[in-house]
Amino acid sequence: MMSLAMASENDNLKIVQVWHGGKFKKKLREMGIYKDSQIKVVKNDIPGPLIVDVKGSRLILGRGQAQKIMVEGSEDG
Repeated sequence: MMSLAMASENDNLKIVQVWHGGKFKKKLREMGIYKDSQIKVVKNDIPGPLIVDVKGSRLILGRGQAQKIMVEGSEDG
């Protein structure tokens, strides 16, 4: 398990846990990011934001946000 901020480009990942309060979790759920959801890292240029693909939509996440999202390798990818 690692934070999303540490993922490499083209990694297919599964969300394991989100570390933060209810408002942040609600915002992520509305974007399709929740426990057991599948995502793909499109771009991860350190120190900038990450671009992830969630169900065919590309989303931009700040590095601080990505550090609060724990992921692991996906069985699908």
